[in-house]
Amino acid sequence: MPQIDQLIRCARTSVFFIDDQQSVRNAEIGSSKVIKDAAARWNAQVYETHLKNQFRCMGSNDYLEWLNYTLGYSKERKILKKNELFEFRIFDTPTDLYNALYEKEIAKPNSARLTAGFCWPWSKTLGHDGLPINDVVIGEFSMPWETHGEIKKIPYGYVSWDQWAIKPEGFKQVGCIYTAQGFEFEYVGVIFADDLTFDHASNGLKGNMSAHKDPTLLKSKEAEFDKYVRNIYRVLMSRGLKGCYMYFVNNDTRKYFESHIER
Repeated sequence: MPQIDQLIRCARTSVFFIDDQQSVRNAEIGSSKVIKDAAARWNAQVYETHLKNQFRCMGSNDYLEWLNYTLGYSKERKILKKNELFEFRIFDTPTDLYNALYEKEIAKPNSARLTAGFCWPWSKTLGHDGLPINDVVIGEFSMPWETHGEIKKIPYGYVSWDQWAIKPEGFKQVGCIYTAQGFEFEYVGVIFADDLTFDHASNGLKGNMSAHKDPTLLKSKEAEFDKYVRNIYRVLMSRGLKGCYMYFVNNDTRKYFESHIER
């Protein structure tokens, strides 16, 4: 019997907190529909409520509504205000982005992290020097992903993938959706890669499977991939408590976001 059926069947009242827009793989189990279907099987009444506020993003509903609009979840046009409490910045280079995060990290250790779309291979071995390989390469900028789970001997000064978000050493590596999801940082940096780019025909964003490197997600159908990759960036861009710093690999995508920011 599925666990959700067990919970509904055994408990007098079951409370589920779920965000369907945080699903990032077709192999994942769990959605509002799954809960409702299980409740129907056991003749349980369902009461829904929407939590409008959160501690991330300075509790800014305006930022989250803007994010939903730019990523294509909502058609209600939103412009991000300059005086927004949540600090949103776009940088010209990934090095500039990293340096801005570094200043935050130095001022308060373990307060900042750099993340990216999964558009670079993830090395399962260390380099010849015994250190993580710099997988994420953009021009002169290069950094390693968080340590792959198949690397059993972690080099000194680094941490395993499951500690990337909670130990200061994690700042030395780029995190992907699977290590960043479920955590928050005072400042999050996001490299917005080419797996979701501006599409001139629709005047919006469109998924690009050819740029993605997650073998599991690439098994999705094209329409499913488009949904999941939007969810990925929505999650990454909402991990910050105080600010989100961005670098866009694709210049047209950057211009698209900038067109919805107050000048």
